[in-house]
Amino acid sequence: MQKFTASNEQTISFDNAVVDNNDNIIGVAGLPGKALPSGAASLLSLSLERSYEVSFNELCRQLAFRSAGDRTNFDVMRLAYSLLTYVTAADSLCGTAGREVILGAGPSPGTTVSPPNKNLITKALSAFFDEQTSDGMWDKGQPIYKSFRKTGRNVGNAFVFATDTLGSLLTAFPAEAFRPHLHNLEKTISWIEHHQTTEYISNYCDPESGQCYGKPLRGWCSPHISPNTGPQAWSTAQTLTCITKLRSTVRELMHDDVLAEFGGIRAQDKASCAVDPWDRLLDSDLGDPSSSDCSALKQVLESRILTPFSASMSRPSFGAAYSTILFGPPGTAKTTICEALAQRMGWDFVVIDTAAFLADGLSNVAARIQYVFERLRSLDRCIILFDEIEEFCLDRESPGLGMESRMLTTAMLTAINDLRRAKRSIFFLATNRLRAFDSAITRPGRFDMQLFVGTPNLNSRCIQLQQKLATTVVDEETKETAEKSYRIFLESVWAQDAMFMNYLEGLQFASTCANIVASGDELTEDVMSVILANQAAVMTVRGSARDEVIASMNLSRF
Repeated sequence: MQKFTASNEQTISFDNAVVDNNDNIIGVAGLPGKALPSGAASLLSLSLERSYEVSFNELCRQLAFRSAGDRTNFDVMRLAYSLLTYVTAADSLCGTAGREVILGAGPSPGTTVSPPNKNLITKALSAFFDEQTSDGMWDKGQPIYKSFRKTGRNVGNAFVFATDTLGSLLTAFPAEAFRPHLHNLEKTISWIEHHQTTEYISNYCDPESGQCYGKPLRGWCSPHISPNTGPQAWSTAQTLTCITKLRSTVRELMHDDVLAEFGGIRAQDKASCAVDPWDRLLDSDLGDPSSSDCSALKQVLESRILTPFSASMSRPSFGAAYSTILFGPPGTAKTTICEALAQRMGWDFVVIDTAAFLADGLSNVAARIQYVFERLRSLDRCIILFDEIEEFCLDRESPGLGMESRMLTTAMLTAINDLRRAKRSIFFLATNRLRAFDSAITRPGRFDMQLFVGTPNLNSRCIQLQQKLATTVVDEETKETAEKSYRIFLESVWAQDAMFMNYLEGLQFASTCANIVASGDELTEDVMSVILANQAAVMTVRGSARDEVIASMNLSRF
């Protein structure tokens, strides 16, 4: 009986399967133990080890033959498939600490499988693409099998079709591994485009003219097969698979380039975050909080974005919103909302501001708009935030607006419309001046939702105090009393000043109240009134800004 020791020091016996805490039998290479016959798992592991050793040795041999100029023994197809086998076997066995040859002696030296050597992979891929012929194909190499038992078999079928090899490599390695070889991929695409063959399945032939009519059958055949063979099912399937992987690889590389160009943020692993930013995000009300039909911002975003796109980007559930206008006073965390949303979804995040459109100068803004949006349409599964770009979307009916500004608005309308139709990413437009936008920008069709992002609502204000009190040494009874008094006070003055404090101002107010409780003093209405009055004198949303907020509260559309 063979035994393996996992990397977490748990010993796994395959002949007498060990069951983990979840009652799932642990198998090799990710296979469930119950999927294999008794004793088969250990044999499979030994086979993988042997495949790893043989493929590694063969890969090194082929690289040595090529380096030495030994074209007799060098075979580009053996190079490619030894690389594929080496990586597949290494990935399957990586994570096991080794094999117990002697029961109870622990992992034996030399049985541990290391991760694939990245330098070796890079050298092998470079060697493979350097062997590409001028037409975009590769040498056929040695035949897979050398004899045919039946007559009529085409000897070309004994050789590997290069599109199958390339498709397998594209599947096995990340897109970034192929960045140095994009010109090689372009040559293969050119070969595929120019070597599609057509065969007609005749339904009717005119006896007088000899002209036959039928349905065209289009596809590909391996160049190793006899000429004029016509499309072959297996060769066509291999080519279509290769095309699909080529498309995916190129799109991923373009996505990475665009993200880097505009300073985007890569999606972070959720496990690396102690607390999800979305859960920390304070909620706000959409509209008048005293209204019975008032909804919460996070609730709407969850129902229209998080839930519909949780399964698939290409096939979201009903009600999915691809585009949203976020409007409201400054300091209400519009950027933070978008970033937290991207983190929750596991998507990349990029901010496009005025500077992105002015990069080529004022005289080239229209061309720059076209360029920026063309690049953005290359992004997949990304949250895009257009931050305060009102100057390029001004109302064309405004008196005194110049022709150039009108043309910029028209260009922006078309660009936004094309980005919305692409349905490859979700984008937001954040603004403090919704009324400045052209009506064609804000109408349904270009933007699925229009959401007012106000200051934190009453529940969020109370959460701020709870978080501050949690860091003090005050007993629970005192905390509960203070929290109750805090809520009652805010409810009584909510429409006057309390609701207009932005996040940081509300945090400062809560912190001051928490300090009073921590000092042993009572948190009374009079004390909080004085604190709020001092806060209101310097708060951001006051005067005309407050009037604008009140007028905008009921403009949400979702």
